[in-house]
Amino acid sequence: MKNYPFDVRQMELGVILETHNVQAGYGESQILRGVDITVPRGKVTTVMGRNGVGKTTLLRTVMGLVRTKDPIIFKREEIQNRSTCRRARRGVGYVPQGREIIPRLTVYENILIGTEARNDSVRTFDEDEIYGLFPVLRDFRNRLGGNLSGGQQQQLAIARALVGKPDLLILDEPTEGIQPSITIEIADVLNRLVAQGLTILLVEQKLDFARRLSDFYYIMDRGKMIKHDSKNNIDFDELKTYLSV
Repeated sequence: MKNYPFDVRQMELGVILETHNVQAGYGESQILRGVDITVPRGKVTTVMGRNGVGKTTLLRTVMGLVRTKDPIIFKREEIQNRSTCRRARRGVGYVPQGREIIPRLTVYENILIGTEARNDSVRTFDEDEIYGLFPVLRDFRNRLGGNLSGGQQQQLAIARALVGKPDLLILDEPTEGIQPSITIEIADVLNRLVAQGLTILLVEQKLDFARRLSDFYYIMDRGKMIKHDSKNNIDFDELKTYLSV
């Protein structure tokens, strides 16, 4: 039986996602070198580390954009052999680094694309719910996605993922290139969603943002997880040393 970190069983959180000794990379280049991670339900688990240590590759591997033969267990089922589409419809939402907004579609059309990830035939979304989370998107409903600011595009990317009704939301550096006031707004929205039962797996470089959200931390270096701890026990001074260049 897996030795879970953080005493998740004692806290009765349950586990929504696990990886077991995952190895993956691009062609002949191996990036992940035996990654184990446990993501408790209804909490925010954050992976931190310097650039180039494998954080984005880990998220892409969980989504099936990078292949592995090693176990990735989501909601008690192995998904490593499933397509990205099937993982999304199983309940994994993904906001990639760079956001990948479609610039020639409107805000509304970009959000509507996210409904393709739903595991039912519904291809509409509750506009009051989504625009209640991100009011600026209501104002710009008919504006082209490419004409939004970076912060507005990030809100749009999160909204697009949310209309797929995910159980797990994966975010890859959501604060990149965004002004501080918008990052605070995004953190507040994410905290509201977690309070409603959403689980988040976050990759982040900015410690201030991570501390607004995170319940559990993993530190990654050279393709491996080298430390993990809860927010109450993590040594933030030590963590900072793994974020410096």
